[in-house]
Amino acid sequence: MKKSLNSNSVFSRAKPLALATLLGASFLLGTHSTPVQAAVSGYTNYVTDSIDVPVRRGAGYKYKISQMLKSGTPVKILEVNNDGWANIQYSKGSKTHTGWMPSSMLQNQPIAKIRLQEQIEKTNKVEEKFNTLTLELNTLKERFEAASDELSTIKQEKFEQSQELEHLKSISSNAVAMDEENKAMKVRLNEIESQNAIMREQIDQSEDAIKRQWFLTGGGVLLLGLLLGRFFRMPTKRKRWGEI
Repeated sequence: MKKSLNSNSVFSRAKPLALATLLGASFLLGTHSTPVQAAVSGYTNYVTDSIDVPVRRGAGYKYKISQMLKSGTPVKILEVNNDGWANIQYSKGSKTHTGWMPSSMLQNQPIAKIRLQEQIEKTNKVEEKFNTLTLELNTLKERFEAASDELSTIKQEKFEQSQELEHLKSISSNAVAMDEENKAMKVRLNEIESQNAIMREQIDQSEDAIKRQWFLTGGGVLLLGLLLGRFFRMPTKRKRWGEI
């Protein structure tokens, strides 16, 4: 009997996983944010997310503002004093400048917008790989079905020839020749069965690869949800201009 393979079975199993991942990401949007480590001198940091931060000429609010750095601007921390002010170095055009700002306004990783774009690119690559593996799996399934059809046909031919051989043995002295033909058919049947086993193994390997890709996609969507939660969280209360 021919064994049919449902080409949509992998997708039907993977859709609940993707849905659960998206729901989990939505739940985490408003409840979790990425922790930011304290500023450390000697490392590249980034101006904190979603605001423009003033750079002052000295370590304190009493000093004049020399520049306004946009969110996500990379800066190098030269030192951090005991009052929590960081002496930073940054580039503006082709020139390098230095100044001071509160170290609390710096974070040691790119802003959520940049990380979100990087994650989207990674997710797109995973999806492209998944689509490629899906096409390969469908091709293997088509070959498997064709081999199964051929195997069923050969088995039927073998049965019919066996019946015919028995009949000829009873009415003809040419039983030896028919027996040789029957042996040849058995050899052919064994070859087809071997090919069928190889194709089954290839299909199993392809399905395992697709499951792994779905797992990576689910993890990427979860991380994407975390990043969206960081990027679209409620803005903190800004200080009045007189307090900067």
